[in-house]
Amino acid sequence: MSKVLVTRVVTFGVVTGLALATAAPSGAAVATADPGVSSNQIVIGTTTPLTGPASPGYKDVAPAAQAYFNYVNANGGINGRKIKYVVKDDQYNPAKAKSATSELILRDKVFTIFGALGTPTHSAVVADINRRGIPDVFVNTGSSNFDNPRKYPTTFPYFPSYVVEAKVMASYIQGDSALNAKKRCLFYQDGEFGDNAEKGFNAAGMKFATTVSYFSGQQVAPFTSQITKMKSEGCDLVVFFGVTSATAQMLGTSAKAAFRPTWMITSVGSDPTVLSGTLGAATNQLLNGIYTPSFLAPIQDTKNPYVSQMKVIADKNRLPWNFYTYYGINTAYVLAQALKAAGPNLTRKGLINALQTRASSFRSAAVVPMVINSRSHQGLTGYYMGRYNTSGQVLRLTSYILVANSASTGKAKKTTFRPGAPTRKLLP
Repeated sequence: MSKVLVTRVVTFGVVTGLALATAAPSGAAVATADPGVSSNQIVIGTTTPLTGPASPGYKDVAPAAQAYFNYVNANGGINGRKIKYVVKDDQYNPAKAKSATSELILRDKVFTIFGALGTPTHSAVVADINRRGIPDVFVNTGSSNFDNPRKYPTTFPYFPSYVVEAKVMASYIQGDSALNAKKRCLFYQDGEFGDNAEKGFNAAGMKFATTVSYFSGQQVAPFTSQITKMKSEGCDLVVFFGVTSATAQMLGTSAKAAFRPTWMITSVGSDPTVLSGTLGAATNQLLNGIYTPSFLAPIQDTKNPYVSQMKVIADKNRLPWNFYTYYGINTAYVLAQALKAAGPNLTRKGLINALQTRASSFRSAAVVPMVINSRSHQGLTGYYMGRYNTSGQVLRLTSYILVANSASTGKAKKTTFRPGAPTRKLLP
């Protein structure tokens, strides 16, 4: 699988040995007005960084989703149709994302875009996708800008926005006397990623003594100037909003500079298996004690029925068991439920309606509620706070969760949530 993914354009097929049915399955429409749907197939597509500086970690999401779709296909598909998944490498480059998305729409004739990854890349294509009425499901970015049903009626985020995450971080810090007493500094990626973070912290009433940033594409640089400034300013709690490859550079440079603040790192920026590619044997030592919010059941909790079943799929496909693999399988599972809920006569309008009316019933490994309706496409709504131990595992610190919306006002609120059990055999 990994050898295939080094190419720029990848078409994932169904599991070897599975023949697509030639006759119309029972209950499935023989013809449809929408592209990408036939009597025996649903074509979906995505753009994602399989190569380039942002690819560490992110390149694992699409193969994980494919592994789940292969599993569904081997068990009869969805309402009698098999899923064909077309993946294109955009290298986290907006121009490449535009050309790749055009290929998915015009050449590959996809029924829906699924899991397109990255704020700057998806911002370059989201208007055109919506103009064409194509479902744009579970965008892999926390940008709150995509939760706008009036502007983007066919776009549906999945994981909580960076605004929500910042509100959750602020609430946890404010509620912990030791953390709240520290001199706080903010380090973020320029653009919508950082803008969302600042919006959330401002809404929560949290101020920082020092703020530094880096631009997208600089995540392979050592961040010497930023670390030097934070160290000279006496920062002893640093909140970081950046991708995992940037986290590796930040932690490595800080260790060399003997800069040892308390770290709180965004949920998408601290996977140990990705960090170890840069930090090596020092990874777990550098991660130990770092705070990070999370919205999925802890990945090491193999007693959890979601974790155990998703890990079986990953292992059978020889995929690394990390956050990105876990997340990719999980979102594919939720999409499969939405496709099934849309019914045997599958249409784009039917899928959008299923998302807006049935989302609260979809099962997943998320331990926070999901909100999708005609007025809000927020997706997941919150986090629990976790902390890394010496084994590189995130331990949950709170029995409660913190939920919020992406508005420029309002703080996160404590609540509890009991997720439903998985569907039988993790099938839709």
